Amino acid sequence: MAIKILWLAPNFNHYKARYLNHFANAQGIDLTVLAGSGRSDPSDKELLDNLDFKSIRLEVPKYKFGWSSEIRKALKTNFKDYDWILIPAEKKNIILFLYAIVIRKWYKNVKLFSYNHTYIKPKKGNVGIIDTLITRFFYFFLDRVIFYTEESYTKAISGKLINPEKADWANNAIDTSEIEKHYFFELPPRNPISLVFIGRLIKSKKVDFIIDYFNQISNQFNENYILNIIGDGPEREKVIKAVSLNPNIKWHGTLVDEEKIAPIMKDASLVFVPGLSGLSINHAFAYGRPYATLSADRHGPEISYLKENENGFIVKNDLKKIEEFLNNRKKIEDFCIAAYETSKTLSIDIWREQIVSALNEKK
Repeated sequence: MAIKILWLAPNFNHYKARYLNHFANAQGIDLTVLAGSGRSDPSDKELLDNLDFKSIRLEVPKYKFGWSSEIRKALKTNFKDYDWILIPAEKKNIILFLYAIVIRKWYKNVKLFSYNHTYIKPKKGNVGIIDTLITRFFYFFLDRVIFYTEESYTKAISGKLINPEKADWANNAIDTSEIEKHYFFELPPRNPISLVFIGRLIKSKKVDFIIDYFNQISNQFNENYILNIIGDGPEREKVIKAVSLNPNIKWHGTLVDEEKIAPIMKDASLVFVPGLSGLSINHAFAYGRPYATLSADRHGPEISYLKENENGFIVKNDLKKIEEFLNNRKKIEDFCIAAYETSKTLSIDIWREQIVSALNEKK
């Protein structure tokens, strides 16, 4: 008999649609997604065709999702029909979560779970006492918590945030099968040397930093350098200006089709996202491309996949290591191979198996 799951998704972007489609195709899974309208942002595109799960779509934006009476009503109406209900463990969802706890008293066969980071973080700054208390509150009332990485899972248990019997992990993933339709691993060309930035054009991603850095190295060296920027968002004007001043900077806007992304990644020697990084690391590795970012306290848990001086760099103060890397063909080849090997442990099929296992285990 199939496990019936209701997955609440305040923001239903293309990444989420694709991996949930794979989850829905797992044997013994009957998935429904209760989705809001997400963000009004051109960097978020949705995939609405060829989805293999049922969906309940409500025109509630992400920032209102956790407070919405419309969402609470939909949750109450559908609650009893499912074995597991996923509610994202986030501060903005705390009213919705409290509501779900109350409803669960009426339907004791229904369990609540979440898929998340180690801590429920503040918008800015480091995790404080209040954040820790809120994290423990969520974990106490959830029936199962699945963490994004094994490292996140280990930290939560060692930090005594959660009862180990409730905890599990599944490496966060992108739809690697979609990439495999359009790309077979190969080493990048020797010339030109291409860098790729991929992600939303928001302040935390620091697209202005890579533009300044690229202008510096392309002026400093005689080599033919190219910077490809994939993404859109509030910082787009900085990119438009950069493109007008440097013909070697190419802006592709938001791309969600791997068929269009593949030719850009195929030519890349390095994916460099200076700001906060998460699934873009998985994306780079799936193409067998090393990844570089700046040191920060608030990177996503996927940063644990990056192995310093093996499949990428976490740069603190010295950017010379990137310049040296780009001018060392042997290193580029070695890092690309290492990145591709890492990606084999982060496939969508493995992720699906881990999620299904976490929900099937009797603890």
